[in-house]
Amino acid sequence: METRGGARRAWALGLLTGGLFAAWLVPLGMTVVWPDGPWWGSVLTGLCAGTVFGAVLGPAITRTEREMWRACAEDLTWPEFRAAARASRSGRVPPDPRLHAAATRLAVYQLAQHRRRRRSTVIACALAAGVSALNAVLGNVIGLFGAGGVVIVAGVFLHERVRLSRALLRLREDSPA
Repeated sequence: METRGGARRAWALGLLTGGLFAAWLVPLGMTVVWPDGPWWGSVLTGLCAGTVFGAVLGPAITRTEREMWRACAEDLTWPEFRAAARASRSGRVPPDPRLHAAATRLAVYQLAQHRRRRRSTVIACALAAGVSALNAVLGNVIGLFGAGGVVIVAGVFLHERVRLSRALLRLREDSPA
């Protein structure tokens, strides 16, 4: 039931997410944040920030997948696990009873995790939106976009509980008795 290649997967996800973050941050730094500065300063900042971002996010994503895999409590292959994960989020009942049971357990686990992280996420989003809005008031109009983005992220996060609850209800309604 243990995921295979966990360290390799963490490295791959870290390189991918860090690279994407750096690819987004470098042009932003060159055009908006530091338009009159040297180009190499934006590149160096983007590479350093991308490295840190990937080093944190790669292992975090892998650890989350491993915990979800354990929550399934079934001996599943990777494609079966992905199918159960999709079913746990959508509520579509898989034809295989093992996958159905795993999807139901996974939906319960995800809902419990969401409830556990709700308060800290809302507080962090409120602080980030407040700082971004204050930045916009102090003269940096980009802060307004940041505040709007954080509010959208918070709204999507809060709606996730509703979506997970509905999916769990659908999975339990169609449960083989």
